[in-house]
Amino acid sequence: MENTPYISVIIPMYNVENYIKLCVDSILAQTFQDFEIVIRDDLSTDNSYNLCRKLYAGNEKVRIFQNKKNSGSGVTRNWGIKLSRGKYIWFVDSDDTIIPTALEKLYNAAQPERGGVDVVHIKGWYTTKQDDGKPMNIEQATLNREGNVNCGLLIESIPRRLAENWIVNRIVGLTVGNLCKRKFLLENEIEFPDCLSEDQVFALALMCLAKKYFMLDDAVYIYRKRENHLGRAPKYSYGADSLVVIQNSIKKILDKIPELDNNRIFKEQCVKQTFEVIFRDYARPFYDGINISPEMDKIIYDALLPIFGENTALVKYLFHGFNTMWQQANILAGQNYLLRQRDELIKQQNKILEQMNLLLAQQSEQLKRD
Repeated sequence: MENTPYISVIIPMYNVENYIKLCVDSILAQTFQDFEIVIRDDLSTDNSYNLCRKLYAGNEKVRIFQNKKNSGSGVTRNWGIKLSRGKYIWFVDSDDTIIPTALEKLYNAAQPERGGVDVVHIKGWYTTKQDDGKPMNIEQATLNREGNVNCGLLIESIPRRLAENWIVNRIVGLTVGNLCKRKFLLENEIEFPDCLSEDQVFALALMCLAKKYFMLDDAVYIYRKRENHLGRAPKYSYGADSLVVIQNSIKKILDKIPELDNNRIFKEQCVKQTFEVIFRDYARPFYDGINISPEMDKIIYDALLPIFGENTALVKYLFHGFNTMWQQANILAGQNYLLRQRDELIKQQNKILEQMNLLLAQQSEQLKRD
């Protein structure tokens, strides 16, 4: 393999000893082979790091590193960018896998005839709750696609691009959903901030700063939905500080776009849309159930105030509401799972009863003949 592979696949790793082999092996088995794998361990407390060293230390396609302290997935990915050597970078989470033709599809989407693509955004992905450490069955996974988002190269006008894809259609800011040109990331100083929802900020930077942004209408990634997948346990103080970091990061990104200099309202819409996603996905680290201490409530209010002004009280109320709805949804999901299990058992019981009745009928007929 050359020192400059076409694609560097960066894997931030933390406590995934039951999944990391499935992840890495799914990449090694690709139909497209001009790649390297950069594994950066975030100081795992299980056997993940040692297992990788044992399995892949002699594989020239796999490079393994380790943080000096537990730093979170965003900081770990930033290290991966610095260590990578590929023309393009793709991030894969350490408990997920990709389909065999994933890199081939991404390579084809990023070809020079498209005019030097900076970012390939993947519109589709598979989701599974399979959590048994076995290879994921794509036939049992749910196919997800972003709706109402155009395919192909996006318009180069950044305000129109943001209006159509970020504010209105609201593309998903999954880090794993973007193949990025490494030179583009370095030249524009794009990296992950050290905060919650760092992937949303990163995705906004790609949307704003990429001259050539290509939408791939395909699904190549298999996301494993697990309960405990964070690389660092969320804390109230970290969550509150994140709001300020996110606000400053978004402002820094939008300030790089000259067309937005005189459009304050448009900038605010971009910020609010980003925070809306954060409220939906990251409410739990801020609120622990319905009860919250006055001290923590004030921290949240003070962090939101510079962003939302007179609407802060309403936003904070919605923030709390998202957490409550999240908990209720989890309870309902558990109930639905149990109901499905019960229905499946009833079906199996009915089949057994049918077989027993059939056997009894056959025996009865046999007795009559005897």
